[in-house]
Amino acid sequence: MLIILLLVVPILGVLWFLNLTTFLKNLKNGKSTHNQNILGAVLTFIFIFALMYCFAGTI
Repeated sequence: MLIILLLVVPILGVLWFLNLTTFLKNLKNGKSTHNQNILGAVLTFIFIFALMYCFAGTI
């Protein structure tokens, strides 16, 4: 449980941030942002699932 909280959640946060910056860069340049939209949704789902898994494990 602690490994997920201290390792997986920050890694997901970094990946989400990198995806956001890539999304904004592609949006500014007028390129397609479809891949960043899908990846952002998947990373958000995994991030929330990991947080809820950690919180449920502490009860």
